[in-house]
Amino acid sequence: MRTEGFSGIPSKEIKLSSETIERTPPPEGGTVIIMQRHGNYDRETGHLTPDGRNETLDRSQKIIQEMIEKVPENERKYISLLVVASPTVKNEGQRSMETASAVIETAQDIFGKYNIPKENIMTETPRPTEDIEEPRIFEGDTTYWKFLVEKYGKGTKEFWKAYEEDVHEEERKKMGAEGPVDMSDRFAHFTNVLGRYAHLYHTNHQNEPSRLIIWSVSHYDTITTYFKNHVAGIDQKEYVPVDYDGGMSLVIDSEDKASIAVGETTYPIELTKRGTAVKREIDDK
Repeated sequence: MRTEGFSGIPSKEIKLSSETIERTPPPEGGTVIIMQRHGNYDRETGHLTPDGRNETLDRSQKIIQEMIEKVPENERKYISLLVVASPTVKNEGQRSMETASAVIETAQDIFGKYNIPKENIMTETPRPTEDIEEPRIFEGDTTYWKFLVEKYGKGTKEFWKAYEEDVHEEERKKMGAEGPVDMSDRFAHFTNVLGRYAHLYHTNHQNEPSRLIIWSVSHYDTITTYFKNHVAGIDQKEYVPVDYDGGMSLVIDSEDKASIAVGETTYPIELTKRGTAVKREIDDK
């Protein structure tokens, strides 16, 4: 089922769900960055629905527990967790922050179960991060948003299709609005920032078998555009669905080599020292 994305071309059955978030734990001296979409939410209030929150708790519990159980028991105390989230507000609610809070709640229970120090959870509440917020057409200068609403209606299927496919690229640029590729670039930039942070973290923990999990909760829009432009290198117009609580995992080893596996395909990811975004070439075959 499509939720927020409405591009019309299928992308060879690629779908990002909670199952495509790898259960592979961070390697010794390495990091896993989980890129997850928020849970199911009420579009009137902007809050997670009760069922949506329970689903997030259940899914995050399975992911964290499976990762921990693959780490040797005597090394589990060196697992640490950092949680960041988009601060996007819709009406009263912050769906990504609420999802991330549920992840922290789950982690606190599981870390206790496996005798991992709870101080290894580096944030009591998610760290709000504007770099992974929703498309920047709803706040500030909303000229382009109004342009799309006038043509297609507010939040309609046609509205999102036009935005995702950048149908009105020329008009959008004249209005100074962020496009889908721009959004993927800022998401990729922040992913590089997280990679640099992870490198510094392990540098400061050289005398122990440190393992770091960074859990980043954002939106359909940020994740699908990042996957298309910076992971798989496929056309922006292709449709890559992202379920509620769905996403992918970026695994970084102790030598800073990074990759994302989705299904049977592993994509090498280049993390740059300056945090700039490196775009993958599109295969036209």
